[in-house]
Amino acid sequence: MMPGTLVKPLVRVPVQPGASVRVQDLTGAERAVALYASDMPSGRRRHSSEQVREWIVQGVERLGAEEVRRRGEFFYGHRLLELSGLVTTQIQQRHEQRFPKRGRLNVADQESANSVYRDRMSNETRLRNGAAAVDGNCPCRGTRYIPMFYDEDCGTVDMLCPVHARAEIRRHRAGYRQSFDQRDDLRHTSGHARELRS
Repeated sequence: MMPGTLVKPLVRVPVQPGASVRVQDLTGAERAVALYASDMPSGRRRHSSEQVREWIVQGVERLGAEEVRRRGEFFYGHRLLELSGLVTTQIQQRHEQRFPKRGRLNVADQESANSVYRDRMSNETRLRNGAAAVDGNCPCRGTRYIPMFYDEDCGTVDMLCPVHARAEIRRHRAGYRQSFDQRDDLRHTSGHARELRS
């Protein structure tokens, strides 16, 4: 039995003979899932990069690549909702069924972050990094908007769902940064510098 994992029927996708698992082809969330399912000790201590890579490969071989990806998306979706204080009881229960040992998950997550820093990600993996899913009823109910409060002047004020409207949130942030940078450039023109000096 895998440390810290509930015994549950699992659709296993076996690693093909001769095919090797490349750590660079796994997102940070997928590496955390693989480490959680591996023989990695739950206590915090230093491990060599090679040992962490072996545990990641072991976890992928145990769960199968598709299951690691699926659980990674649920893990990251839970985190996004948790950061916004939006985790429902149902989503939390399913998360705890998947990862019953919180301390072990924290260690796996930290080792995963170290692995991403050391081993990086392939370009293809970087494109899907941050993929998230919700295991249960999302607070946005599939609309991408979560009602936050009612204002007499504006009506219902919504927030974008951190999971289902992730691409839109990124576009907003990129646009804000871009407009901020343009304003910053305007402030630092040579004419503006002369105005500040006078």
